[in-house]
Amino acid sequence: MATITFGGLATGLNTQAIIEGLVAVERRPITLLQNQQAKLQEKTKLYQDLSGKLAALKTAVTKLSTTANFFIKTAKSSKEDVLVATASSSADTANHNVTVSALARSSTLASAPFSDTATTVVGTGTLAITVGATTTNIAIDGTNNTLTGLRDAINDSDADVTASIVTVTAGTTPSYRLVISGKNTGLSNSVAISEAGLNGGTAPAFATTQAALDATLVVDGISLARATNLLSDVIPGVTLDLKSSSATEVQVTVNDDTEAIKKQLNEFITAYNEVTSFIAEKTKYDSATKTGGPLIGDATVASLKRSLQSLITTPVAGSPSILSEIGIATQKNGTLSVNSAKFDAALKANLAGVGNLFAAATDGLAKSVINFADAATRLGDGVLSARIDGAQNEIKKIGNRIASKENSISRLMEDLTRKFTALETLVSQINTQGSYLTQQLAGLSGQLNK
Repeated sequence: MATITFGGLATGLNTQAIIEGLVAVERRPITLLQNQQAKLQEKTKLYQDLSGKLAALKTAVTKLSTTANFFIKTAKSSKEDVLVATASSSADTANHNVTVSALARSSTLASAPFSDTATTVVGTGTLAITVGATTTNIAIDGTNNTLTGLRDAINDSDADVTASIVTVTAGTTPSYRLVISGKNTGLSNSVAISEAGLNGGTAPAFATTQAALDATLVVDGISLARATNLLSDVIPGVTLDLKSSSATEVQVTVNDDTEAIKKQLNEFITAYNEVTSFIAEKTKYDSATKTGGPLIGDATVASLKRSLQSLITTPVAGSPSILSEIGIATQKNGTLSVNSAKFDAALKANLAGVGNLFAAATDGLAKSVINFADAATRLGDGVLSARIDGAQNEIKKIGNRIASKENSISRLMEDLTRKFTALETLVSQINTQGSYLTQQLAGLSGQLNK
């Protein structure tokens, strides 16, 4: 329970103001610690922000770090209702002529019509389903020997097919058929069903309604057949997704996607400029206000800035060897700017050389920037990570010191309150005794006068 005091009633002193003044003096070290802690917290936040921007730079430059990532190809089909083409970076720029004669398709078999799905017995024993060279035997007994039970037993088996019941006619005299479809297309995945192992009941009497077929096509005058309609082994680096057959020849054109490459290069430049602009803003000195940024004089940040600028200007083996040769120049503030005309001309005239500038395995610019970002941000031993950890530990230590001093001040306030309360009590007692003595002396004086 808090102590209730009535300061100054006996002494006339403003004891509360005196206590607050004494405590304020004792709180000065805490204020200094709190200011120190706030600065560390601000610096930690800035380190974290810079780390995030370096991580974004790494993400952007990773897209340029290998030939597979750098060289983006595009494939266009002249008739996308017949086939759709896509290309990977390994595709060669070329034109191909394709005629799709037939699409690959899967086997479909249907049972004889049944008037119900859950009553008529189809027999018991074994139903054998063969897909390609693999045969699956399905046990049929009293628990699954209806059309519905047969469907469920097939779908629960390992056979590479799906089963479904189709309503042929509805109404008072319905008709149902069990349809079995192969999961995969092509002649090698043809489906056959043997009912020889079923005894009794009404035989399903499966019949083929659609035979399996391979896709057949002519590519650059060469006839081909494949079991699937998604072909990635015909034109190296190109995937053909067949949609329909057509007697009309389709032209597939594979080119370098320079717009996509430019987009990735611009993402790198933007991410780089985010880093350099952040560092410049937080380390600048304002001569008008005579104040410096929160990271001015920070040795770690200054070192990172110098290292990054050095990476950008270090030549790479080959031609072009530096960014300025492809129209990317470093400005006075450290950011990169792009001469669009020179940049486009470099991509058009020597795309392979530009790719080498970034994606060279040993000294490519992208690899160097990735290594730099890792060394700065990697948990445990990264330069910025170490500074963040160190600052957070120091913030914690200061917090403990503040808490300890707050406890000391609380004890001081209690001690001062107790002492001043005792002083008031003592003075009150003295005043009471003085009043008593004054009265006694006054009475004595009256008697003496008589």
